[in-house]
Amino acid sequence: MAQEGPAESQAPGGLGDIIVTANRTASSAQDTPTALNVYSGDALRDAGIASVRDLASIDASVNISPSAGAAYVAVRGIASTDVTEIGDPSVPVSRDGFYTNRSFSLNSSMYDLARIEVLKGPQGTLNGRNSTGGLVSIITNRPQFANGGYSSVEVGNYGTFNGEMGANLALGDTFAIRASGTYLTHKGYRRIDGPTTSGDDEDFASGRLQALYRSGGLSAWVSYQHDSRTVNGDAILRGALGGPKPSFKNLGAFPGDSPQKTTLEGDRIRWELAYATDGNLNFIYAGGYDSQNWNNILDATGPEYPANRQFRQNERPKTWNHEFRVSNDSASKLFFQAGYFRFSENNTVDSGLFNREMTGPFAVGGPLEALAQPDQYGIKFDYKIRTRSQAVFAQVDYDLTDQLEVSLGGRYTWDKKTRTGQALLFLPALASPFAPALRLTTPGLGRLSDGQPTWHVGLNYRPTPDTLIYAKYDRGYKSGGFNSNGSSASVPYDPEQLDAFEIGTKNSLLGNTLQINGDIFYSNYRGYQASQTSDVLQGSGIFNVGSAKIFGIEGEVKALLGETTRLGLNAAYLHTKFGDDIVVNDGDGNPQDISGNRLPNAPSFTVTGSIDQDFAVGAGKITAHVDAKFSSKYYFSAFNLDDISTSDFVIANASLGYEPDHGGWKVIAFVRNVFDKNVLAYAQQNFVSHTNNYQFQPPRTYGVRASVNF
Repeated sequence: MAQEGPAESQAPGGLGDIIVTANRTASSAQDTPTALNVYSGDALRDAGIASVRDLASIDASVNISPSAGAAYVAVRGIASTDVTEIGDPSVPVSRDGFYTNRSFSLNSSMYDLARIEVLKGPQGTLNGRNSTGGLVSIITNRPQFANGGYSSVEVGNYGTFNGEMGANLALGDTFAIRASGTYLTHKGYRRIDGPTTSGDDEDFASGRLQALYRSGGLSAWVSYQHDSRTVNGDAILRGALGGPKPSFKNLGAFPGDSPQKTTLEGDRIRWELAYATDGNLNFIYAGGYDSQNWNNILDATGPEYPANRQFRQNERPKTWNHEFRVSNDSASKLFFQAGYFRFSENNTVDSGLFNREMTGPFAVGGPLEALAQPDQYGIKFDYKIRTRSQAVFAQVDYDLTDQLEVSLGGRYTWDKKTRTGQALLFLPALASPFAPALRLTTPGLGRLSDGQPTWHVGLNYRPTPDTLIYAKYDRGYKSGGFNSNGSSASVPYDPEQLDAFEIGTKNSLLGNTLQINGDIFYSNYRGYQASQTSDVLQGSGIFNVGSAKIFGIEGEVKALLGETTRLGLNAAYLHTKFGDDIVVNDGDGNPQDISGNRLPNAPSFTVTGSIDQDFAVGAGKITAHVDAKFSSKYYFSAFNLDDISTSDFVIANASLGYEPDHGGWKVIAFVRNVFDKNVLAYAQQNFVSHTNNYQFQPPRTYGVRASVNF
C-alpha cells in the first residue's frame, strides 16, 4: 500500500516516465513487466477527467458504464454488473491501496491526484481480491516536506462548476500536513418531459486532510476524507422491448420523469506505518476504515403494478482493510515480498417497493381502495450482510543473469459471506409477479465459504537498458456468492477462474523520444458468472454458465517530435467467445443459447490517439490539444442483441491553453465530444416495464479551466 514516490521523471529532451507502484514497489512504468496505462494527476486535470467513468474516453482497453452515480468497470472485456449488496467487482478500484467493494463510492477520490494506474489482466497475487480482469488504482498526493499548493477552477455549459485545491505545509524536517478539497456541480445533460425536467444532475463535495511523519527509517501517514454526493440519475430513453432500436440522431426531451435519485455521505480514514531496518528489510502495516451511507430511489412503475412505485434502497456499508507486508531491497539480486491481507465489510440494507400513488381498482373510490394506500411500502427488505476475506501472499523476483529475471508469486484467499434478514410483504394484493408473497415472507438467508489459490509465473528479459521483454502466466480468481431474490436466496454460485497468458515488450528509443509498447494475451475463463432469470417467479440472479475464451493484441506508441510536438496512439484488438452448449434464461425465463457469443462490454477494435502542439508566444506558450477514441460495436448483454448494443463510434475532444514560462499558472479552453455524438453508455432490457432502456454518454460540453501553483 505504500504509494509514495515521485510521480514523473523526464530526461532533458525526452518523454516523461511516470513512477508506478503496480508491483507494490516503486519502478518506472517502462521498466514494469505488466501491461498498464498510467496517467499523471496534472494530465488528468488538464484533460478534464473528473470521474472514473471518464477514463474510458482515454484508454483503449477500458469500458465503463454508469449506474446510479457509480460505474461498471470492464478491462479487456471482463466486468461484473452485479452491484447489489452481495455482488463483487471483477475489476476492483483501489484508492490509496484501499480495496473498494461498493461501486457507488468509486468517484470519491478523483481530486488532488498523483496518478491513476490501470493494470490489465489478473492482479490477485499482490494487488488484492477479485482482480480477475485487472485493477484501477487511484493514488492521491501525499504530504511533502515543502510548502506549496495549487488551485483549479473550471466553468462550462450545463451550469458546470468544478473547483479543486490542495495545500501543503511542512512543519520542520519530520512532519508535514496536506489539505485538499473539491466541489463539482452541473445540471442535467438530457431534458425530460415529466415532473423533473432533466437527468444526470450532480453535486459533489469532498475534503481530505493528511499528516505525515518521517524520521530515520520510520514513517507514519494518516488521512481523513469526507464525501457528499447527490446525483439525479442518468436520464433513460425507453424503447420497445425487443427493439427495434430507436434513432439516436436527434434526441429531444425524453418521455417520463427522472428514473432515480442517489445520495451518498461517506467518511474514510487511511493509515500506514512503515519501518526500514539497517539490514535492508522493510515492514509496512497499512489499514483503513470506510463508512458509507448510500440512498437510491428508482422508478419501479410498470404494467404489472397497480401503482406508481419507487424502489427505495438504503445501504450503510462499514469496511475495514488491513495489510501487513515485509520486503527487502528491490535492487537485490533476490527481491521478495510477503504479507497478510484482511478485508471485512458489514452492510445494512433497507429497501423495498414504495407506493407513491395508487391507480386502477386501488385508486381512491375504487373497489379495492381499502387494500392499499399511497405513501407506504408494499414490499420491504431488511438484510444484514457480513463479508470477510483473508489472504496470505508472497512473490520472489530473482536475477538469473544481469539481463534475465524470473518471478514467482502465490496467494491463498479465504472468503466468507453471510446474509441474514427477511423480505416482508405488507400488501399481498400488490405483490410483484417476480416476487410472490409465498416466497418473500420467508427469511432471506445466504452463506458462502470458499478458499482458492492464485499464482504468478513470469520471465523478464532486458537485452538492453531501454528494452524489456516479458512473458507471464497468471491465475485469477473471483469469489462465488449466493443469490438475493426469492427462494433462490440460498442457491450459491461458484467462483470464477481465469488463466491468463501474456507476452509483452516495452521499448524506449532514440533517447527516450519514442516509446513503443505492445502485448499479446490469451485467457481461458471458467465458471463465468452471468445474470439470468431462473424462472418468472424467482426473478434474476447470478449463475455459473460455462467457459469463455479471450484473445487480444494491444499496442501503444508515444513520440516526441522536436521539443514542441507530442503524439500518442493506443490500439487494441479483442476477440471474445463463450464456449459451447451454454444456455441462459432471458428476462422472461426463456432459455437462450449463447454459445459462441461475444462477451458483453468487449469491442473488437478500439483506438485512442492524441496530439499536442506547442507554439511559443512571447514569454509563454500556447498548447493545442486534440484527442479521439474510436470503438467498434459492442453488446451490453451476453445475448448479443442488436437493440442492446452500441454502433461504431468516434468521440473527439479538443483544447487550447496558454502557460507562461514563469508564473505557475495556465488557462485552458476545452470542448469535449466536439461533434456532439449521442453515444450509448449503457443499455438493458427491462422486463418489468417492458422496455429497452438506453443511457447516454455526455453530449458536447465546453468551458474554461484555470489553475495556479503556489
